[in-house]
Amino acid sequence: MKHYLQPLLIASTVLFVTVACAQNPSGLQAVDYSAGRSLVSQGQIGPGIEFVEVNIPDSVAAPKQLLLFVHGTPGSLSAFQRYLDDPLLRDRYHMIAVTRPGWVSNSDKKVPSLEDQASALEPLLRRDQSGLGAILMGHSYGGPVIAKAAMQYPELVAGLALIASTGDPQLSGPRWYNRFASVLPRFLLGASLKGANAEIMPLVPQLQDMLPGWESLDIPVLVVQGDRDRLVHPLNAEFLVDSLVNADVTYLPMPGKGHFILWEDKELIRDTLLEVFDPSAMLACEPASPSVPETLESGPALALAC
Repeated sequence: MKHYLQPLLIASTVLFVTVACAQNPSGLQAVDYSAGRSLVSQGQIGPGIEFVEVNIPDSVAAPKQLLLFVHGTPGSLSAFQRYLDDPLLRDRYHMIAVTRPGWVSNSDKKVPSLEDQASALEPLLRRDQSGLGAILMGHSYGGPVIAKAAMQYPELVAGLALIASTGDPQLSGPRWYNRFASVLPRFLLGASLKGANAEIMPLVPQLQDMLPGWESLDIPVLVVQGDRDRLVHPLNAEFLVDSLVNADVTYLPMPGKGHFILWEDKELIRDTLLEVFDPSAMLACEPASPSVPETLESGPALALAC
């Protein structure tokens, strides 16, 4: 009996890990920008960070504010290709999407340190020439990465968009299938899922170390969360809003939505982003303490803190 149960258990575990760790829905391919495409470039800097840049500042037009995209685990800059191609975002922003350290190729050594991940973003943050500071958007694991960057480089960051983001150490970190998968060989899990597990396993103590830093953030922050998210606990949104006591928080609950709101509700997220981080609104906004609705069943609604 055990002979037959063992492969079934392993197959079930692989399925759980796949569902729990996957970040990009099927159908999204790698970004392929041709060399002749206007105002677009690809590059690689620092310790294995790859990026695509749109609306590169030049000496002709006035520089646009930087909008920097950071993916979850596993993932790559291709997660944000629809945002990079969006004409409304192109009209407003100088945009950069990154492939984080550890994910440029499957052979890369993973970098499970939020501090190191945030530090790798610094050279890109300094590419902003607008004088306004950068807006950072992070999905899932990318959320604490950009929050850490804002804590480390407050002079370079003007706002955060936390999409289905983890943050609460009591609600985040490895689950039983992550622990089991950590002992499985790479050939069985695959490089991407094994790498994602390497980032998830040490996450909780790092989130605990970040706890005092949330109150230091006094910038506009957009929090977007679905109440049917099975990969990031929906109550992470409540933690983020409660912890950002000195920030100008806009909370956008997404009833009936899961973890893939970044792609499924791209237009709504884009429109909210443009509204929240409008330069004139950002200057006029004063810190406040928004309340999180007790239920997310009333439909999408902005809970504005200003």
